[in-house]
Amino acid sequence: MEKIFRPSQKKNSHFWAIILLVIIDVPFFIMLFLSFQGFSFLFVILTVVLFLVDFLVLSLSFLGRKMSFKIQKDNFLVHFGFSKRKIPFSTIKDVKLSKTTLLFRLFGASWPGLHWGLYKAKDIGKVWVYSTKMTGEFVVIELVDGSKIAVSPENLQQLYNELNTQRDRFEKSSTIKGYDQSTKLIYIQIASVATAFFIFLGYVFWIYPQLPESIPVHFDLNLIPNRWGHKSELFIIVSLAAIFPIINTIFVLKFGKYGKTMMIFIGIIFIAVITLFFSIVYFTQNII
Repeated sequence: MEKIFRPSQKKNSHFWAIILLVIIDVPFFIMLFLSFQGFSFLFVILTVVLFLVDFLVLSLSFLGRKMSFKIQKDNFLVHFGFSKRKIPFSTIKDVKLSKTTLLFRLFGASWPGLHWGLYKAKDIGKVWVYSTKMTGEFVVIELVDGSKIAVSPENLQQLYNELNTQRDRFEKSSTIKGYDQSTKLIYIQIASVATAFFIFLGYVFWIYPQLPESIPVHFDLNLIPNRWGHKSELFIIVSLAAIFPIINTIFVLKFGKYGKTMMIFIGIIFIAVITLFFSIVYFTQNII
């Protein structure tokens, strides 16, 4: 029968998350308002985008509360938002109760009520974290490949006992393929982002001979060109866009195995950014 453990609940995490957003947003909103010298269509658009970002960030605190740790028949399952990490008991080398502090984040997200990702922790080193706190006692799971996972259930001792009981039931595996994401999926994600970039690059090379020598390269708030330059400046945009498939490849090869949802999310973000660069060039071409 499946046993479910809830994460430790940090009091007032939602309150402090909102306070932190206000501290960040108010100066930004004032600066935005002064930059546009009052309300305008673009000001409203950027304000809406700001509030959407706030909503997504604030949802991290709620994800922390909804996180769960499950003891299943053959696996330990971490359920985090839309993402699940399944760890077969046969791949668990050791389980400890460790008092530590998350020193800094190497990759992931950190917000009041949720800390998720790869961290450097005091006396532990690199550890993948699913937690609602940054300091205190954690259940630390060491896998057969040497990697570590730290979780912060409400009942530490009970989960610690359950994990040790279950791992003793299984013969130790020499691999961790039971929870690793498919290598095929990693390469599909990398290829998807790279394909988006090469489509953009191909489009630039296709239209380049047809463009006049001088094109608009800057616009005012009403989208009227206020600076013109040589068409070769388009390759500055291409160079900026090229950064994103490179960063994506590095991130996914290094961290992709830790979560399919994370990998897909990063891919969508980078494809959206490349699409934005494509839109800029398309818009420039069509107003000449």
